Formats: sequence, C-alpha cells, structure tokens
Amino acid sequence: MRLLLVEDSKFDARLIETFLSMADFPRGLDVKHATRLSEARDVLEQQPIDCVLLDLGLPDGEGLGNIEAITQVAPDTAIIVLTGLKNDTIATTALQQGAQDYIVKGDYEDGDALLRTIRYAIERRAKEVKESQAVRRASEDLIRSIVAAVPDGLVTVRKGGVIETVNPAMVRMFGYSSTELVGMSISELSATSHHRVDALIDSMLNGLEAESERGDREGIGRRKDGTQFPIDVSIGHTVSDGEPMVVCAIRDITERKRAEESLEVAREQLLVSEKLASLGGLVAGVAHEINTPIGIGVTAASHLQEQTADLSERMASGQLKKSQLEAYIQVARDSAGILLGNLRRAAELIQGFKQVAVDQSSDERRSFEVKPYLEDVLLSLAPNLRKTPHSLDFSCEEGLIISGHPGNWSQIVTNLVMNALLHAFKDDTPGTMSLTVRRAGDRILMNFADDGRGIPPDHLKQIFDPFFTTRRGQGGSGLGLHIVYNLATQAMDGRVSCESELGKGTRFAFDFPYVPGAP
Repeated sequence: MRLLLVEDSKFDARLIETFLSMADFPRGLDVKHATRLSEARDVLEQQPIDCVLLDLGLPDGEGLGNIEAITQVAPDTAIIVLTGLKNDTIATTALQQGAQDYIVKGDYEDGDALLRTIRYAIERRAKEVKESQAVRRASEDLIRSIVAAVPDGLVTVRKGGVIETVNPAMVRMFGYSSTELVGMSISELSATSHHRVDALIDSMLNGLEAESERGDREGIGRRKDGTQFPIDVSIGHTVSDGEPMVVCAIRDITERKRAEESLEVAREQLLVSEKLASLGGLVAGVAHEINTPIGIGVTAASHLQEQTADLSERMASGQLKKSQLEAYIQVARDSAGILLGNLRRAAELIQGFKQVAVDQSSDERRSFEVKPYLEDVLLSLAPNLRKTPHSLDFSCEEGLIISGHPGNWSQIVTNLVMNALLHAFKDDTPGTMSLTVRRAGDRILMNFADDGRGIPPDHLKQIFDPFFTTRRGQGGSGLGLHIVYNLATQAMDGRVSCESELGKGTRFAFDFPYVPGAP
C-alpha cells in the first residue's frame, strides 16, 4: 500500500509512522513523507499513491483549500484529513470538498485502527471513482449516440483552426472520411476566404468575438470533390480540458435555398398575375367608359351624314332653299361640337388609361408628378365607383414631382380602393373614402381612409397575410393588401400601418422616402 504523509510537524509525522509500522499488513506499506504542499504535489505527479494523509496546517497551504490542491494533481487518490482540531463543521466541509475521512491527531488507538481507516478510505474512493467512471461512460455513450443521430454536421475545433472531432453527418456532408477530417483545418471546408474563417475561429478561441456576433451565419461549403453548396453555421465557444474550444454545427441548406428561390419565383408570378388581373379590370372599366362618348359621337356623325346626303340631293335637283341650307349649317355646327367634345373625352380616357396601363405592366423608373398621375388612376377607377353610392375625396400637394416606379403607386391605390369597395361598406349605405398625399421633409406621407364598418381586432393582425380574406368566393382573393404591403415595404422601401375601429372605419398610413424627380 502506497501512502503519502503530508505533515510539517516532525513529532506528529514520527508518531503516525510509528503507529503504521506496528500495524499488521502482510503486503507491506510504502510510506513517503512530505512537509510542504508543493512537495506533496511533486510526489503525486511522479508516482501513483493510494492514499494521502493530509495536514491542513501546512506552511504553504490554505487550510481546507489543500484538499482541492491535492485533488487537482491526483483526482482518483483517497484523501484523509489530519488535524489537531476536533471540529464537526470543518469535518463536514472537508468531506464535502472531496476528502474520504477526517482524523484528529492522537485519537487513533493503535496502528491497526489507523490502517483500517486508511483501507476503508481507499475502498470508498475506489468505489466513488468506479461509479463516477460508469456515469461518465454512460453519459459519453449517450452523447455519442445523440451526436451520431444529429442530421447536422458537428465539429470541434482547437487552436489554429484544427479539427479535433467530427460526427457521421460531417463525413456524409463533405465526402471526407473521419480520419481525413480530424487534423484538417476548418477553413479547408469553406469556399469563402480562408483568412476570414481562420480569423473568426482565432477571435472566438481568444474570447474576442462579441456574444451578439456569435450564432448562425450563412456560408459556402466545399466538398472533397470540389463541389460547393450553401451552409448555415452555428458557432459556440466552450472550454474542454482547460483549453478553449469552438463547436460548430453545420447544416446543408441547399433544399432551403431552392425552396426560397421557388418561393421568390412564385411571389413574382403572383405579383404579375395580380397586376394583369388589375389591368384587366381597368380595361373593362375604361372600355365601358369610352363606349359612351364614342356612341354619342357615332350618333352625331350618322345624323350629320344623313343631313349631308339630303342636302346633296336637294342641290342636285335644284330645289335647295336658303332656309334648308341654314338649317343644315346649324345641324353641322351642333354635330361637330358633339363629335369634338366626345372625341376629346374619349382621348382623355384613352391617354390616362394608356399611361396607367403601361406603368402597371412595366418596371421602368421615371420622373412623374404625383397629383395628375393619381388623378388618371382614379379616373380609370371611376366606372367601379359609379356602380356604388360611395365617393372618394382626393387631395395631393401641388407640384410634387418624384422619381420612381409609378406603376407601384397605381397598383397600391387601385388595390386600396377596390379593397374598400369590396369590404368596407354596406351596399345600400353611402360611404366616403379619402386619399391624401403630401411631402414631409425627406419623406412622402400617403393616407387612405374610409368611414366604413371597420376591421375586427382579431383580423387586423392578418390583413397583410397572403390569401387572408373574409370574402372568399365573393370576389376576395386575399392578395390585394398583401401586394400593397410588399410593394410599399420592399419595392418602395417604405412603411405601412393600419388602424381600424369597428363602426368607425379604417385608415392606412404610408411613409415613403422622397426621391426628387426632374421637372
């Protein structure tokens, strides 16, 4: 049995050694003596010891702190505390800090009793170590099972960016064997700058990376065959065996990127589809609006044609009278006035519709004056308004010229008006809508409001969600306000909010950056 007696008192040390030499132990005792804590640590580092008899009052020790100092060097060795004080509190604390027993000097009767105490301490410590190892092995087995089952790649990295451990997912993801990955630099798995990766790992190992800058980040991975693929990397910092270590969780996000691209394509197609649907509505409305002046013009031209034919016949027969010529001139003057007025009306409608239609189907950026442009948009919506008892008031700052995509303005205003006509009012109750636009410094503020029925609170949070509608099958697609939100926040880099109260109407507030246009 290998014992280490750590005692600075020569008398106490000699007494303990004497008692141990008188004990009956057939296999023999190997007792070493140290008078200082530092000397005891040196002995423990050089050779195995079964039990340490530790005095707490060493010249270079710190009382109960001596237990931790010995445990750091020899974590599996039994420790029996020796003290001249009989204090239950100190005894309890010593046991809590890792000692296996507590002996007051001089209390042992003979060497056999002291030896039995030592043997029991060694057996207890051996049992504790065995149980601890079993728990640790079970814990390690569980962790290994979990790590092996995780679909994401897990890798630990030490100083210099060197990979220390990997899980099976890393092998499948990058195409290297586990033996090839271990010892490789983590930067070799990245298609981005190796210097940036190495700098990031070094800063995290040295504790220089801010906590807010850690976590998920996207990058490009490189497989063994050279192919590249998008990855999402979660990075964490920990300490293992007293050394800093970086833990990386790597996820292949190829499918996610494809889904995002497909979603973006679908979103663009949806916007185009909605634009075309809106444009179709404009075409129908304007066609109906143009029919009236064109019809009147056709009637006037037809009447003038008949009167001209009658006049020609009278002239040919020599029967034309002055009164008849004067009557014809009056008919021609009236018909020309009717024709000119209605053709001008039709030309205005066509011109306004033409510009709005071009803007809604084009992404061209140009300078335009907001007020006359929105007047053309509202003019194209007039047929829809005339079918209802509702009215719309428009107010816009004069001379406000901006640079942008006018089609976005047209789409937003059209969807707001049509949404209000569909949802805000009861068909038989006249309602009022208002549209105001003004500049406020470097921003443009636009408000659209109605005095209709309002939006229920539980619906208010969902009105900008795609396909959310309360009029499914009654003309509501659930896309109008979603497109308004996307155009305002993404295409126009602005903000939009909605306030509503049941029975008191709804108000949409828009805030766009002001980009001055050429006059």
